[in-house]
Amino acid sequence: MTPSEKIRLFRNRFRGRRDVVPRFWRSPKSGRSGYTPLCRNEWQRPRCQKGRRASACARCGHMDPVPLSDSLLWRHFSGEHILGVYPLLPDGTCHFIAADFDNHTGDRNPLRDVLAFYEVCQVQEMPCHVCRSKSGTGYHAFMFFRSPVSAAKARCAAFALLQEAEIVGPDAAVSSFDRLFPNQDRLSGKGLGNLIALPFQGSAAREGHTLFLDPATGFTGPHRNPWAYLAQMETVSETALDGLMADWGLKLPVAPRAAVYPAVQRPVQAGATPVPYPPSDFERIAAQCPFIAHCRDDAATLSEPDWYILLTVSARCRDGRRLSHRLSAPYPGYSFGETDAKIIRALTCTGPYLCRTISRISGRYCRTCPHSGRIRSPITLGRGFRGYPPPDRSASVSDLHEPRPYFRTVSRPTPPPH
Repeated sequence: MTPSEKIRLFRNRFRGRRDVVPRFWRSPKSGRSGYTPLCRNEWQRPRCQKGRRASACARCGHMDPVPLSDSLLWRHFSGEHILGVYPLLPDGTCHFIAADFDNHTGDRNPLRDVLAFYEVCQVQEMPCHVCRSKSGTGYHAFMFFRSPVSAAKARCAAFALLQEAEIVGPDAAVSSFDRLFPNQDRLSGKGLGNLIALPFQGSAAREGHTLFLDPATGFTGPHRNPWAYLAQMETVSETALDGLMADWGLKLPVAPRAAVYPAVQRPVQAGATPVPYPPSDFERIAAQCPFIAHCRDDAATLSEPDWYILLTVSARCRDGRRLSHRLSAPYPGYSFGETDAKIIRALTCTGPYLCRTISRISGRYCRTCPHSGRIRSPITLGRGFRGYPPPDRSASVSDLHEPRPYFRTVSRPTPPPH
């Protein structure tokens, strides 16, 4: 294949946003790394505030993104730089979906989970293609679509396949599954969605990483001719997705009503009176709950499930919104808009996660917790021991109300008769 044929094939397979291109960076001083969209105004002072304030690119009003080009891709193949792609398009569709399997904590088995997921996909005739990550310890399992499909539909089917493989779900053992790309059904209007690193990365590819792996080797070795495999790769039709959803009785989630922060109110039954939600002290929680302390200290490598559990607790603490953004910022893929949308979801769709649920997801932290079996949720550790403190009237409405009553009832003395 000629260079132009390779680029055309690659662009056709990994179709995502083409108006903006994220590029990997690493700071030689701090050692931090992440992806930032290429911008024509990068380092052009005073318009560019990069390096002067946190999340400068996410909040920049002078962003002038560089679109994807053939020369950028070729430099990606040669190893000059590493590019990523935003798979979620503005109309809520995507051309592929990928499941990320990794071993951030050192006690997971990504290869076992990938083999289980691949087997389920083969049985359901949903072609799946596995690529080794840049580090060599994780995997990305791709499903490519013949035409753009609704991201909500693709994610619904992918989660069903993961559950069938016993990788996710309430009864699943701890797995290496991290998140899906795209990780949203639709864009919130404030961000670009999550990104995934593009494969075929220069020096990493020369070591056998970021290449598609041969199932005949048990996903331990890449295909001998990666470009030929990319050209002959099987894809999934939308008809096949619809058939899977019909056979398994899957239904797309109903789009939630638009929520405007901070006007988040607790659903109230007829005749009931809204109960103020007493805000907790986050540092007090983290000092007593090993899991919350892990979420705070390991924020840079925190998995999606652990992060969302953290938000259901931190968003209900004092100054919850600002606190949740501060806790989320160390993650390399941090986005202000996406994090804000997650905070709203944590406040409107779920209550603070219960200890029994956290134990199923990250049980190794709960095993060392001195409060195991004595409390229902970590959020109670941030309150007084003798009932709840009076509500903080200076807090925002979102801090004073919860969507579900996960707190205990405080007994009150019976008033004397008149």
